[in-house]
Amino acid sequence: MSNLSFNEAINNLSDDDVKVRKQAVESLVGVTDEEAIEPLIKATTDENAQVRFKAAEILGSMGDVAVDKLIEEFKNAEGKDKRFLAFALKETEDKKVIPYFVESTEDEDFGVRKVAVRALGELQAEDEIDSIAKCLEDEDWGVKLAAIQALGDLATDESIKLIKDARKAEDDKDFKKSCNKAIKKAEKRKKAKASGKAVVKVIPMSTIKEMEKTNIQKAIKEYERYVEAKQPKDAPYKRLCVLYRKENDYDNEVRVIETAIEVFAGTKKVDYFEKRLAKLK
Repeated sequence: MSNLSFNEAINNLSDDDVKVRKQAVESLVGVTDEEAIEPLIKATTDENAQVRFKAAEILGSMGDVAVDKLIEEFKNAEGKDKRFLAFALKETEDKKVIPYFVESTEDEDFGVRKVAVRALGELQAEDEIDSIAKCLEDEDWGVKLAAIQALGDLATDESIKLIKDARKAEDDKDFKKSCNKAIKKAEKRKKAKASGKAVVKVIPMSTIKEMEKTNIQKAIKEYERYVEAKQPKDAPYKRLCVLYRKENDYDNEVRVIETAIEVFAGTKKVDYFEKRLAKLK
């Protein structure tokens, strides 16, 4: 991680040396200051792909702070520049972006269409299933596969039927495999929904632990998915307690502890959290 100050990092985003720009954007990981939004948006058009992607990732992790400005920029962007803004918008996980992604499923740029349809699935835009389904007929193979994945994310009877119909109509073996994988995921999610369980996409703990070294806010966000789903693994809860303690975020630490006590009630794992809560009171 760089030791650049906030102002130094912002200024260095426009440096002529790509190494300096890379260092600058890495220094802004986890930032939530609104003053960083416009410089980071500009960085999504950088000639270097690594800078563009990292800038978009940071903007996405800012969530509500950046979403309105991202929407305004997204509406006026085109081509490759619009792709990275689309990725940033998707990462905000804000449902107000859904109408813009619906419109973008017909964008001229295949990359934008691909991100847009994938986002509709991740955002659980069930009311927009027709827009997702239209992408099954897209001329770009990647967009078609993204549509299959999005339908799998929705995990409804209608979305599963659409995947099965697409599988039947296609001869390509790899496409059929993708359909089978999406159907399996959808049926698992559908069953979870029926039982009242939270359906949350989580990534491996080892990946999040590595993420802590470069993007604490993103790591917290990923650990929180385990808590939201009330997963019976104590490691995510413990790591969140540690991270929230470092940030002096008492309220969130207590919330995580109380959730853990609920999840692990009647097991030995609950002892750790009960002792931690007692020390906080």
